[in-house]
Amino acid sequence: MTEPVRWGIMGTARIATQRVMPAMENARLTALVGIASRTLQKAQDVAESFGMPKAYGSYEEMLEDPEIEAVYIPLPNGFHAEWCIKSMRAGKHVLCEKPITLNADEARQIEAVRDETGMYCLEAYASRFNPIQQQAVEITRSGQIGDLRFIHTISTFYMETHDPDNVRLRAGIGGGALYDMGCYAIDAQRLLAGRIPQSVQATMDWSERFDVDMSGSAVLDYGGGLLGTIQWGFNAPWGGPFSVLGERGSLTGPYGWGAPEGKAAMLLRVEGEDLQEFAPEQTNGYTSEVQDLSEAVRGEHAPKYVDQSLVENMRVIDALYASQQSGRAEEV
Repeated sequence: MTEPVRWGIMGTARIATQRVMPAMENARLTALVGIASRTLQKAQDVAESFGMPKAYGSYEEMLEDPEIEAVYIPLPNGFHAEWCIKSMRAGKHVLCEKPITLNADEARQIEAVRDETGMYCLEAYASRFNPIQQQAVEITRSGQIGDLRFIHTISTFYMETHDPDNVRLRAGIGGGALYDMGCYAIDAQRLLAGRIPQSVQATMDWSERFDVDMSGSAVLDYGGGLLGTIQWGFNAPWGGPFSVLGERGSLTGPYGWGAPEGKAAMLLRVEGEDLQEFAPEQTNGYTSEVQDLSEAVRGEHAPKYVDQSLVENMRVIDALYASQQSGRAEEV
């Protein structure tokens, strides 16, 4: 019987304790072994609540433990590059929360160390494992609606409080709505399009108090007659519809990447054909992304998105921030 991959968690962020760690408990070939925090007591409290045998008072201590094979990194965005690199150099496979870094140069450094060490390092887009998104990508790439002409994606949630201690609002460690939410809209659109845009033009609602963007929208020019629009922000309820228009038809998701039970998740219109409705069975993307990497570590298959560049999303984000500053379109 194959032994489960022994995972360590780097930090006690809510995304870890409320979403990913509970999901990991249901992932095949996955064992929660230890958690590290800068405060040992905090690590011990979380370890006890999840029945984990090990707690560490520093991230370095966990990386020095030969029993840990893979680490999940939910640290603030500004620390991702440092700890992805240190983890791989310590011989650990990595699943790191999105965005993988703060810019494309840091992402290139991570890819270089990944290639040097032979460790897996994947960006934790649980949305990629959403069956609706996966089927949407299959349909748009299949040519059913013809050459693509327009794509719209959106990623928002309503942040009720503006606490200056909230990591999403701290500019020095990678706060801002584009890093936190816009990256999802970019990633989904890039997968639907099958390539990255050539240029972008953005408009953002910028907070002078926090020196971060609170929301924004942008036009993405992919060349070849394909345009995309994205919206993101901390100022609207979770999610939003997506749409893809081609020369022969359209694919729309009225509920975004989640649909109420009994409702059609996607509507496909193709010239000369009846309207088709799709309602893929929902699964837990957090469980799927962890299980995917665990199975890969045990040699069952390559990670599903191992060929996805860590740099491309960051190139788009860099260009969007540059466009906000310049007030004009910027090349990606």
